[in-house]
Amino acid sequence: MAYLLLNQLVHQSHPASTNLMRLKQRLPLPIHLLRHPPMPPSHPEQQPDKIYTSFGTIPGTSHEKYTGKEYRFRRLVIRPAQLKLEGFLLVTLVIYIISSYRGKSKNEHAVANWLDSYSELLRKQFSQVGRKGCQALTIRFGLRPRQDIPFMIYEEIRAAIDFSWTGRSDRLELVWSLAPSNQQKSFEAKDSFVWALVEKRVMNVVREDRWDVRTFTEVKESNQLPSRLVFMSESGEINEQLIKNKDLGLLQLLQNNPSSLEWFDSLVLSGTSQQEPLISQLPLPLVPSARTLTLRLRLPPQSRTLDPMPLIEFCFNMIDSLDQAVSLTSLATSKLTKRRNEISNLLLEDERKLKEREKEEERRKRLKRHRMRNSPRCPPLNRENLTNENANEARLRWAKPPSRDDESLF
Repeated sequence: MAYLLLNQLVHQSHPASTNLMRLKQRLPLPIHLLRHPPMPPSHPEQQPDKIYTSFGTIPGTSHEKYTGKEYRFRRLVIRPAQLKLEGFLLVTLVIYIISSYRGKSKNEHAVANWLDSYSELLRKQFSQVGRKGCQALTIRFGLRPRQDIPFMIYEEIRAAIDFSWTGRSDRLELVWSLAPSNQQKSFEAKDSFVWALVEKRVMNVVREDRWDVRTFTEVKESNQLPSRLVFMSESGEINEQLIKNKDLGLLQLLQNNPSSLEWFDSLVLSGTSQQEPLISQLPLPLVPSARTLTLRLRLPPQSRTLDPMPLIEFCFNMIDSLDQAVSLTSLATSKLTKRRNEISNLLLEDERKLKEREKEEERRKRLKRHRMRNSPRCPPLNRENLTNENANEARLRWAKPPSRDDESLF
């Protein structure tokens, strides 16, 4: 009955309902489905925030309202409250760049200031045609890496832990390459000696840096020296001659210039190689081919740049009066020659022993490989019938010792 009443109502309200009638005839649906047509099956939408909860929310899915400051430049939006890490990194980078630039500028200014202060002395000593007794002067600056902040922090930490470390200061090294005297066309055997005046605080550093000082010299103290200085030389005869020579003025320098000694590290006169020679350079030459005078200083601040001036002037004076100040006897010269022959023989002997050890090690490796290729495998042992001692005896029976014929192969 409900179905017939529905057809009558449709015809009365809508005359042109033939199509709907045809559909009704083809699909006789219940009336409650006509009133409320079925909805398509819906799939629950996946929430991105829930999927990535273990890794944090996806950018842009947060619906929290931003209440902080923001700066807009057309489509670009900057929210400082959300860029804390980026801001910290940016500030660190800016500080690092500024500090590096200032550190580099400070080092350059220190070198320029020293050269300006001593240019008059160097110009006076070398003039335009060079200088007698000196072939060249090399100046090296060892400055702290102020442009490298991490390394500067490392230096501060190490200086607080290691009190014997001397790396946390600017250094200056002047190396004079000496020339033979006018009476000599070349150096002699007596010119090969090594002599040094060193501050006790850096004595180990000088030994580590210079092979000639470490190998040939001995520590010799003197009552005429300040308590913090010590001689390192091959012969006490050299020390006495240098101290007593008034034209040289070593003793007067040490007594009258305490401000200069504050920046003093070492003074080394050597006619031997500073670095350990190669095997191809052995034996050591008895007559030196070069001779150097090396002065090491701590670089003073700008207000005290001229404090080491007396030390540098003394080095120029030492070049002029060295031949008159030091005159070794034939006995002392023969000791120098003998010592260099002994060192040459020791170095050659060490090299020979090293090669023999390498050959012996190689021979053992070859013999071991030969045994592994030729020796039969040990048969499995019956552990039920053998005790530990019997098992060891059985293994030793199969361990074939190398014969003379096998060793002769290698």
